[in-house]
Amino acid sequence: LIRRSVSFVFSITASAMLPAILLVIVATVHDATAVARNYEKLLAKEDFEDKFSLLGPRSLIKNHQTVASFFKDEVGQNYTCGRDLAILDEAITRRELWALKMLDASSKIPSGLLEGNFIDLGMFDECMGVKGEALGVEIRGRHCMYSIVLTSGNNSLPINPTLSICMPSTCNGSDIVHLFNSTISTIDRLKDLGITVASATCTPVDKEIWDTEFTVSFSILMAFIGLLLFCTLCDVILRQRDAGEYRHHVLSTLAKFSLIVSASSILSTRVREGNLPAIHGIRFLSMGWVVLGHEYILHFQGVNVNNLSILNWIQSWKSLYIFIAQFTVDTFFTISGFFMTYLFLKQMPKEKRFNVPMYYLHRYFRLTPAIIALTLLTVVFIPKMGSGPRWDMLMSVFGGNCREKWWPNLLYVQNFVQKDNLCLGHLWYLAVDMQLFWISPIILYPLYSKPKIGLAILFVFFIVSIVVPGAIVGINQYPTFSFIQNENLQLIKVLLTEVYEMSYNRAGPWLIGILLGFEVANNNRRLGKLTVLTGWLVAIGSFAFCTFGTRSFMEPSYEYNDVWESVFTAVSRPIWAVGVCWIIYACLHNYARPVSTVLSWKFFVPLSRISYCVYLVHFIIQLMHLSTQRTPNYFSDYNIWNAFFSDLIISIVVGFFFSLLFESPIMILEKMLFRRKRENVKESQRNLGSEDSKAYQA
Repeated sequence: LIRRSVSFVFSITASAMLPAILLVIVATVHDATAVARNYEKLLAKEDFEDKFSLLGPRSLIKNHQTVASFFKDEVGQNYTCGRDLAILDEAITRRELWALKMLDASSKIPSGLLEGNFIDLGMFDECMGVKGEALGVEIRGRHCMYSIVLTSGNNSLPINPTLSICMPSTCNGSDIVHLFNSTISTIDRLKDLGITVASATCTPVDKEIWDTEFTVSFSILMAFIGLLLFCTLCDVILRQRDAGEYRHHVLSTLAKFSLIVSASSILSTRVREGNLPAIHGIRFLSMGWVVLGHEYILHFQGVNVNNLSILNWIQSWKSLYIFIAQFTVDTFFTISGFFMTYLFLKQMPKEKRFNVPMYYLHRYFRLTPAIIALTLLTVVFIPKMGSGPRWDMLMSVFGGNCREKWWPNLLYVQNFVQKDNLCLGHLWYLAVDMQLFWISPIILYPLYSKPKIGLAILFVFFIVSIVVPGAIVGINQYPTFSFIQNENLQLIKVLLTEVYEMSYNRAGPWLIGILLGFEVANNNRRLGKLTVLTGWLVAIGSFAFCTFGTRSFMEPSYEYNDVWESVFTAVSRPIWAVGVCWIIYACLHNYARPVSTVLSWKFFVPLSRISYCVYLVHFIIQLMHLSTQRTPNYFSDYNIWNAFFSDLIISIVVGFFFSLLFESPIMILEKMLFRRKRENVKESQRNLGSEDSKAYQA
């Protein structure tokens, strides 16, 4: 069994995508497909451009008098909004500058409607900067956006056109709904068309930054950073004196938390002789793929002037490298299973006992503090760090649930508990990784004590990891990757929450990684040339299967095939892991010198060390970039790659400081609190070059 498994191993770089955001792709691709069928025809046939103008900001403002509730000073009615709208309307008629600025900052009918330019952001900063006065009343601008549902007979536009309007600060989203509905009722051409408002939101005028929550959190953060700076000062003092005199002094203990020491450790490019430096390259290049994939996903949901062009891009071959990113997370699961098993099997003969509580605590303390810091930043700090037409909306979608739904993340059960209200959705990967780690002793200890029984248990788990996802997809008629043709978004969402992000769907690559770790730990034999060639061919075939299999779902002519959907769901991820394992094995045994040379570039070493923190922060950085968008983009590969390199560099810088502040000190503290003889473990880690694999080792 082991020898056969070795023949099936080879690797390429990969990493992690998040299911909650994959749902964004689903919605976008579905919308784009429907748009191609209906959008241009509906616009051309029904003269929707003219209808847009009747529902534009100037029309709404002029019709404020038709909203009866604006002129009733009653509980629950916004009388001040109606008053200020009347003042604004009169000021526009008198051509007062502040009023004209509010009108100028609101949407006009954009060009390129037939190309999908159906979202207009207006001029956010111009609107928010308006301050005017009339009749003794101060008027301030408030940027609002409203989406329109337009219908033609029984057909609706597949994407809701969205316009902006600069309203007085006393108005809110519900006032816009009242204005909109009242305007429709007064225009004969619009009465019977079934036009409604899908949503209306307004940006707060005055955000209070230094509230109690922010002040307390900021004080705690500054105190923590101040403590680390004090520890750094202690380290500097000891460097200038005889450190031996202070070996047992409190200064010596504090100096261990020095930022200088931690930074030097992170940035060092030194690689120990005899290890596997290629792992560092695999890890960082994988992370780069993650960032690039998420860059495309977020640009799908950005404000683009050529949204219909996205469909052509999706159906082209050049989009394939983004869509096969569905497998990239399986690379990290494979690496995780490999390191965990190798280190365990090398450690056990020397320690002679298996301390289960310490086994779990060590892993928990490695991962959780950085997640706590990220959650705190998301809830308290990040919402106050930017602004834009869609800032509040996008921030609430991604991190809005963290205030109440933070605890499943810290227990690593968010893919089972409250799945519809995720906090930091991209952390589902860590939940699955931890859940697999929880069951690992059931496999690892038998592999050490009674290998045949351990392999049998592993085989049973592997069969379950193949059968269960395939059966769920087949029985429920779920699509695997054919959401381009599938218009049932609710069905696709269920697929993501019941299959994509579940541990039983991701266990296959992890188990194959365990098998590789078992092989490497117990055998050091050389393979023949024919076996090596077979390994490369099988590896290339495994990647080709996943690539062309994914492409088959993207064909416009594809029709749902339950057998193919089930088979691909069941076997594609383990097959991908086979390729990953061969790269690791080939680099470890010097069967891939050109590949190993590239992956072993010394500057990959520090970048690899911070890959966990880069994974944590990169999506928030990308989301902040998108949320501050003031003007539409043009969707193109060139523009997205420009944004990718920018966001990647920022993510690396932020990830470095995140690791320096929230990961390294906690690891030092964990080693001090749970002292044990770790020389054997460290020796095993160095042999593989994994001593810096903080988030992906046992």
